[in-house]
Amino acid sequence: MKNNQTSKYSPEEIFEIFKEQHRLASPLDPIADETFELTKGTVIIDLQDAQDLLPWHKWTEWLNKCYGIEAKSAEWKEIVKPITEKTLWDVCLFISKRAEKKRIKPMKLLGNECLSSAVFLTLKKNLKTKGARVDNLRPSTNISEYLDNNDNFSPLLEEATLTGVRTFDKLTYGKLETEGRFKYWIDKILPNVIYKRPLKTGSLVTFRDLVNRIIENNKLGTTLYMKP
Repeated sequence: MKNNQTSKYSPEEIFEIFKEQHRLASPLDPIADETFELTKGTVIIDLQDAQDLLPWHKWTEWLNKCYGIEAKSAEWKEIVKPITEKTLWDVCLFISKRAEKKRIKPMKLLGNECLSSAVFLTLKKNLKTKGARVDNLRPSTNISEYLDNNDNFSPLLEEATLTGVRTFDKLTYGKLETEGRFKYWIDKILPNVIYKRPLKTGSLVTFRDLVNRIIENNKLGTTLYMKP
């Protein structure tokens, strides 16, 4: 029987997630082109150039892990090769047939239904599954400090964008230090050496802020969040 707690992503939702990941991550990589506009017709080779991507087989391995799917390398090859002809929309269609998103329902807390607790605990569980450190994670945890750990950066950015809603307004670096960082998220999607600088997360300071933004449910691609 079909699990009524999950539903399939639409191709359009996957496309918006790609655009949101590019919007958030490309300014953090000096090699990536943050001015590049992703379209459904963007060919894979141009996507690789704009996002400083790894070779297609490594990139598609990451897509499997990101979306929790188990597509084989031969299947991916049919979708992304030749890279001068296959498009981002081909990838969106492929993922949408396989990836599922979880519908989060309020949980009972002291006799009352609480959606924020359900969202936070689901986020925490997903982060742990992806290798992030969650032992001391609380709603009051500072996001910037949490992202200062290499193991946490990629999983949180993945989970924030996989919600399909607008969360972070933008991510920017603070003052440059001399120590290497961010190997997990950047090396899997934007393979580049990034130096240790505090990451500014805008109006979302704590995980409570992030949870509340998710609950607002402002879908990616809607005019409400089409900012200049």
